[in-house]
Amino acid sequence: MATYTHFAKQPDVLKHLILCEVLRNEAPQVYVETNSACAIYSMTQTPEQQYGIYHFLEKADDDKSLKDSIYYQLESTEMAKGNYLGSPALAMNVLGKQAKRFVFFDLEKSALENVGTYAKQVGLSASVEMHHADSSRGTIELLPSLPSSSFIHIDPYEIDKKGDSGVTYLDILIQATQLGIKCLLWYGFMTEDDKESLDNYIVSSLEKASIKDYIGVELTMNSIRKDSILCNPGILGSGIYVTKLLQKSEMRKNMVMDLIYRGFINAANYSESHYNPRRSQIKTELRYLFVTTPNR
Repeated sequence: MATYTHFAKQPDVLKHLILCEVLRNEAPQVYVETNSACAIYSMTQTPEQQYGIYHFLEKADDDKSLKDSIYYQLESTEMAKGNYLGSPALAMNVLGKQAKRFVFFDLEKSALENVGTYAKQVGLSASVEMHHADSSRGTIELLPSLPSSSFIHIDPYEIDKKGDSGVTYLDILIQATQLGIKCLLWYGFMTEDDKESLDNYIVSSLEKASIKDYIGVELTMNSIRKDSILCNPGILGSGIYVTKLLQKSEMRKNMVMDLIYRGFINAANYSESHYNPRRSQIKTELRYLFVTTPNR
């Protein structure tokens, strides 16, 4: 196994629940992931994981909507074996052979070996590419060759820091979206000040790029503070932006948000979620919706 230990935690459940639903609806022909980490992990039952996948599975047993989610179906089966599926495995399982190409970047060689082994197990080796390289440069260079039927999963921790390519991961989302490519961007934060700074950075950057067709959601733990970290049960807050969704995914966004609410909020008191839609009609009549889940 690779050295990664950040798996099956609360931010992973948020990210992977949304990722699975979006991929099922969008059915892209090409899937690209900038920071893949591993495809499969052996569970260790840490306190952070208790807040994450164990909590989710426990509450899903009492909620048909959660049990019907593809994320629950995949993870509950694998968790029974003592494993957790990372995003590469989830993408391969959701898309299967209908996707013509999977492209994974990571700086950890052992993580890519893990992905390659899993791809072989599920019969997808022929369509999987792995790049042991800086993903900001690699993805930017890849963009011109990608069809609009592609989907890019952008999954760093810091989205506002420039890499060797001279661009940030938010820049990648913007450039890909302008090319008509669908994207999902995940980011994390540890304080309310960090959250506010990132929110302003993301929204202003998207507005400057004239990108209005997106959905955003954030999940924040109650223990977050303005400018200090009192406890550290993993990442205290994280957010996701998804761009260029098809109409059927747009119509299903409330279902996905409801799954998040049921999986994290309805059954636990460590975070809060609510809908805060700000809708504006633009010339293409696409809806702009930002869904945020601030701390109580």
